[in-house]
Amino acid sequence: MNANKMYLIIRSVMGLAFHLAFTATALYRIDIAQLQIYQLILIGSALEIAVFLFEVPTGIVADLKSRRLSVIIGFFIIGIGFVMEALTPLFIMIFIAQIVWGLGYTFISGALDSWVSDETENIEIEKTMIAGAQFNKFFSFLGIVLAGVIGMYNITLAIYVAGGLFALLGVYAILIMKEHHFHKEIHTLPLHKEYFNQLVKGFKHIKKNKVLKIMFVVMLFFGLFSEGIDRTYELYILDHLGFRQAWNIPTIWILVIINAAVAFIGLIVLQIVKKHIKEGKHVTLWAFNFTISMVVGLLIFAYFPLEYVALFGYVFFSITREGTHPLLNTILLKNTPSKIKATVLSGFGQLDAIGQLLSGVIMVGASVAFGIKGMYGIAAALLLIPIIFLPQTNLKTKDD
Repeated sequence: MNANKMYLIIRSVMGLAFHLAFTATALYRIDIAQLQIYQLILIGSALEIAVFLFEVPTGIVADLKSRRLSVIIGFFIIGIGFVMEALTPLFIMIFIAQIVWGLGYTFISGALDSWVSDETENIEIEKTMIAGAQFNKFFSFLGIVLAGVIGMYNITLAIYVAGGLFALLGVYAILIMKEHHFHKEIHTLPLHKEYFNQLVKGFKHIKKNKVLKIMFVVMLFFGLFSEGIDRTYELYILDHLGFRQAWNIPTIWILVIINAAVAFIGLIVLQIVKKHIKEGKHVTLWAFNFTISMVVGLLIFAYFPLEYVALFGYVFFSITREGTHPLLNTILLKNTPSKIKATVLSGFGQLDAIGQLLSGVIMVGASVAFGIKGMYGIAAALLLIPIIFLPQTNLKTKDD
């Protein structure tokens, strides 16, 4: 099986398993664990603590040892983390579970995209990234619906199934995933020195690369804006906008309908982007437009008085946000040499985590001082800042 097909299969199963888990855990935390707003944000902070601590070390492991091995380890650890959360609704267990599956995610972050970038030798990598996002989005839709079906009977069972899917994905990768273009170098220095040297190489490259220096600012603020809305949007939709009372259906299906709409429309948006991007052209322009659209959608979601228009604002915000991810990854991939690719991508993942950790503190304070609407307004203001750094004349891939 060629690398493109393998990548699409992995992204598909990840989309199915992640969104099965995310849809189920959203209701699990609100209705079963009965977490408060600050606890929901702290749960997100636990995940980012794991990313902050482990993102760069695991990226270096992927560059020095094997991208394939790193991805396989990540699948199994993520599965363990999801199972841990389902064991008991105690806040402390949910908090620890986020750290565990966050550790697993760091083994995949950077390594998976670096693997496919090398195995395809960056041939039409833009299309591969967007196709991966499309397959991920389609199977996310299926995962969301599956969460509704299983969740009607048992919410925790849906979380267990998601954990099991990641374990199966790990087994599948062991059997099928190949690594032909990764050239492991012979290292004579002690492991800790090799680790440090790889880290230095990654940061030196970022420092001397104009595009990556701009991306440094962009990714930091993308992390800063996100934590509050990521952990509270379900609560806001269900209780503050009143959809729990307005739609006389099981609560899990309210989340299923909304998240499925985001996944389905997002799939269409990604197809439009894929159609118009040619060999890296206009990547930055699309990212710029999507970021502006995110701000508009978030402000509508927070402040528009009509609940259905506010809900549309959330959907609009979400689909444009999803559209930015493969575009920003493309910019990073095309400006980083193979030998330090996973290290650099993981470094940016860690930067995003730093932003989200700071965001947790900012958003908890904002929610206490200004309420949930004020918190969303501050998030939108933070998101405006990276727009300054995204004009097409200043941020281009090598092929632009």
